[in-house]
Amino acid sequence: MSNKTLTHIVGTFLIQAEGAFLNGAGLAPGEDRNFTVPKTFYDFRDRVPYVSAQAWKRWLRNTFQEENPDEPAAELVGIMVSETGATSKIGTKMDPIEYAEDDIFGYMRAEKGQGRVQSEGGGEEIRDELDEDKGKNTPIAKGKEKTLAVMRPAPFAASILTSLRKSGWEGIDEGFVHLKEGTPLPYKTRFYNTQLQGVFGLNYSRLGVFRNEGDRIELDRLLVDRYSQKGILRNPDSNRKIYEMIENPRKDRATKILRALAVLRGGAKLAAFAVDVSPKVVILAGLTCGNLIFNDLFEDTKEGPRLKLDTIQQVLDDYAARVVTPVFIGIRTGYLNPGNEKDLQEWVGDRAGKQPIVRLLSPPQAIEHLTGLLP
Repeated sequence: MSNKTLTHIVGTFLIQAEGAFLNGAGLAPGEDRNFTVPKTFYDFRDRVPYVSAQAWKRWLRNTFQEENPDEPAAELVGIMVSETGATSKIGTKMDPIEYAEDDIFGYMRAEKGQGRVQSEGGGEEIRDELDEDKGKNTPIAKGKEKTLAVMRPAPFAASILTSLRKSGWEGIDEGFVHLKEGTPLPYKTRFYNTQLQGVFGLNYSRLGVFRNEGDRIELDRLLVDRYSQKGILRNPDSNRKIYEMIENPRKDRATKILRALAVLRGGAKLAAFAVDVSPKVVILAGLTCGNLIFNDLFEDTKEGPRLKLDTIQQVLDDYAARVVTPVFIGIRTGYLNPGNEKDLQEWVGDRAGKQPIVRLLSPPQAIEHLTGLLP
């Protein structure tokens, strides 16, 4: 491993979505209201299926919780009610010290009057001191100060999962609900037969670190006071409001979320379209920058997905000075186009002794080897 500082982990992966319905868009428009369709977008003339980033990150969070029962789950709760008593805002407890998910996936709580400047004559925006268990903010001090939202931009970034196959992916499953009396009720489901590719990045340097400067309040003032008094949080620079966990769990948290990705599970309609969504190909490395360099590396062929070796070679050449770990390529044997899998093995062999090093493993092994190098 390079002596340069690892700040980010970036990667890409492929999901084998054959005979799958993983993220629904509701019912088809028009008169055919018994037709359930997946999410799609248009690519010139083609309608292309995809899975939203919100959906697959929810799978990842659920898998993380299942794989790590020792970690407290950051569940959604109501954090504000309207005058009629209905829930008007939801969120987690927004405590990234106790909850690894809040640290990794971020959060946001808007405040009444946020962005307005308080007057120095006591014209303060009055906000009740809220229940600590809900992670709310204390009233702001009087004086010339803005009311700010509590917001932690997510260290974990994710693309949508996009179909490699642009046309010819569509299948329609026709079913019937049979009644004891009367005619059966028909319904239809459009599904897809393709491979889904996604890109992700984890800002490793931000885990366990929280900035309360400028227009950003990442850690509620109540929590700053509470955890500072407990000796869990410190402020290394008295001239700045950047707080860090004294025993920073970033390596443990990064390892757990990446291990959850290796055995990812979830998706819609699994009773009717059961699919293993754990990655069949994963490529990842540690970098000194946050560029999501492993993008658009795959293409569809009749014999199976193909890794574009010329493209990844150029990526490694361009970013060689910024890659601080070996590049780990994990593949499920027999999944790629057979000729491409053979070419990949030869390409890895030809790179022996070159930087950055490329290691060819299975997907879980690739993730395990990368996490073993984290500082």
